[in-house]
Amino acid sequence: MSDQEIVPGQQVRLRGAEAKLREVKKRIIPFEQDDPQIEPLFINFGHGAILGEDVYLDVGVITLESIDPTAEGVGDFAVIHRLVMSKRTASAIRDQIDEVLKKRESEDTQNAAP
Repeated sequence: MSDQEIVPGQQVRLRGAEAKLREVKKRIIPFEQDDPQIEPLFINFGHGAILGEDVYLDVGVITLESIDPTAEGVGDFAVIHRLVMSKRTASAIRDQIDEVLKKRESEDTQNAAP
């Protein structure tokens, strides 16, 4: 994973608008984070890779302004943070995220029932 690369895009939602990005141009930006309890880090895009026994996860944002209207389906991915973890940790985080999303979907389904 380099700090300047093009990675596959995905469906993203920016300010209520859906956009299908064919690819995103990734760049690392300096970022100083305050206390996460006071100011949590907001992300709307991530890119993962495995190198050896480690899993790398770049997280950051694609802003509406960063989508190039002259290059359809291309956006600029500002990497705010790069996480590195073992495959075991990555799997545990994936499982936690799956559980949170399943719980939320279940609550949404219950609330939608008449």
